[in-house]
Amino acid sequence: MIRTDSVNRVVRRGHLGRTARFRARWRGKRDGERGVPRIPVRQFEGRRDEPPVLIDPPDPEELPLPAYVMEVRTTARRAMEQMRSSMIGQEHALISKLRAESVRVVTQYDVREDPRPAALARYGQWVGQWRTSVDRCRSHAQAVADQANQQLACYWDAVRASHPQFVRLVRRPPGDWLPGRVELDPSWHRPDVWLLADDDEGARTATSRALQILERQNADRADARSAP
Repeated sequence: MIRTDSVNRVVRRGHLGRTARFRARWRGKRDGERGVPRIPVRQFEGRRDEPPVLIDPPDPEELPLPAYVMEVRTTARRAMEQMRSSMIGQEHALISKLRAESVRVVTQYDVREDPRPAALARYGQWVGQWRTSVDRCRSHAQAVADQANQQLACYWDAVRASHPQFVRLVRRPPGDWLPGRVELDPSWHRPDVWLLADDDEGARTATSRALQILERQNADRADARSAP
């Protein structure tokens, strides 16, 4: 069940406090005045006796990341990894049960070729419980990423306002220009992969195969319901 206090914790985790905003802007202003980061210039216009004018904002993928950005990214990633490790530890009993049941599902369906829909449905409930736990943890991890990106947005806003090269841009960076953006790694959206971690080869194969059997049955049921 999603309780009000759980939602509030996510909101608080995604909110950037006044001190953090001030520190981000202060670091951005300081770095910008020092010409940090060094902008890779590719296009200029104007005569030789005139100051060069930058045509386009630098590509975020080509821009060297300043120390502050690396600090924010590292801190956020460490927090998200700690969340994942904690969640996996808390769900250790469920993971062990799923791996053991996976072997029985594969044995029943592939070896004995004697399908047991009721047993597979029970297995599906446990898988659903696991995915719900990951979804809940992912919402907290996404809040951490959002907070980190708020810090970076404050930092880069101050850099743009004080950096001697940014002030000569003909075209301002787009709204989504955020070098060093913090994002969840793709595995957060494929939680079943975590069931295969730290497992021996045979059990990993059984878990993967049992999940395939479950998904196939779910697809068959969906096709049966949609059939005229």
